[in-house]
Amino acid sequence: MRRYPTCNAAFFHTLRRLLASVCCLFLFVQSVRYGRYHFRPDLSWERVQTRGVLIVGMDTSYAPFAVMYGDDIRGLDVDIALEVARRLGLRMQVAPMGVDGLYDALHSGIVDALISALPFDPFRTDMFLYTRPYFDSGYFLVSREGRYQSMSELDGRHIAVEYGSIGDELARRWQRRLRSLSLQLYAEPNAALAAVAQGAADAALVDHLTARLWLRAHVESDLQIAAQPVYSESYRIVLRARDLALAGKVNAALESMVSDGTLAAILAKWLG
Repeated sequence: MRRYPTCNAAFFHTLRRLLASVCCLFLFVQSVRYGRYHFRPDLSWERVQTRGVLIVGMDTSYAPFAVMYGDDIRGLDVDIALEVARRLGLRMQVAPMGVDGLYDALHSGIVDALISALPFDPFRTDMFLYTRPYFDSGYFLVSREGRYQSMSELDGRHIAVEYGSIGDELARRWQRRLRSLSLQLYAEPNAALAAVAQGAADAALVDHLTARLWLRAHVESDLQIAAQPVYSESYRIVLRARDLALAGKVNAALESMVSDGTLAAILAKWLG
């Protein structure tokens, strides 16, 4: 005897077909969106060329990288942005904003690039591209006449650090590796550098920016920064991941600034 589906069975059968149709429609829409995003032509360089202006997002509250002087914006990042734009045959326009709004402004297309003392962030590489570094803000050894170039050379020595800093953490790690390393803790990195200058410590482990500015203010000192960082954190220019053409042009301009010494001159102007 043939059985006919009940009313409830028919209802659930129709519901399953409807849900399957909705899922198929969703997958189709997502595939179209993926294709439009990943396979559309890259006109980023043509767009900026046509406009004639490179719009750069920048936090203008972080001296000496960018700071407001009345209605004018000056700083290391400003000079880098101006030079990159000049080499691309463009004018440069700064879009000042808070640091929290930088990536959102770039993602939404309000700006073409970010030049704002931003370190490489591996968690953002799905949406953004980073150029080669233009300044390493990490932690470097500073010693008299550059006597110590690596932490391994400090066995049996005294190292000055700012209490609670990354330098403090790194030095404590090296204490476990070396036979003997004495830590001298200070409330601020400038005090750690002064201790080395006065002979109270053999070396200081401080961030690169602080070291450069301290040496600029104490030209009579014989302190020197080690050639290589103990801990590296490089600042880079940031662009949208889909703007490969523009990113290539910007990175090439930055590379040429490194090759001909222009970048070093800009860093010396602002950091000594």
